[in-house]
Amino acid sequence: EILDLASRHPELTGFHGGFFRDGHGYIVPSTNLGKVVRFSLQDFAQGGSVATLDLAAHDADLKGFGGGFTDGVHGYVVPNKNNGAYFGKVARFDLQYFEIVQVLDLTPTDSTLK
Repeated sequence: EILDLASRHPELTGFHGGFFRDGHGYIVPSTNLGKVVRFSLQDFAQGGSVATLDLAAHDADLKGFGGGFTDGVHGYVVPNKNNGAYFGKVARFDLQYFEIVQVLDLTPTDSTLK
């Protein structure tokens, strides 16, 4: 079975990794303008419910991640490359409300953390 995200919105391409929690799958944006995708695992075969969270709307640097994970309450995305350059901002978002975003910039601690 296939969930064709690009047919829902042409920007929903280019992902790297993901995770699941409480009946939803989460796909981490790699090259797709910073949009995390959440989809229902229960109705996947029927095309499922799909929601997006635009991290770049919260911080323009939040594009291009190399994976993600969850602590059960929040989802985290690991920074990789934004516009061809490495960056050091970790974003986390609330899994229940899927709209609350917080950013941790690692570079003030150590400029090589990017």
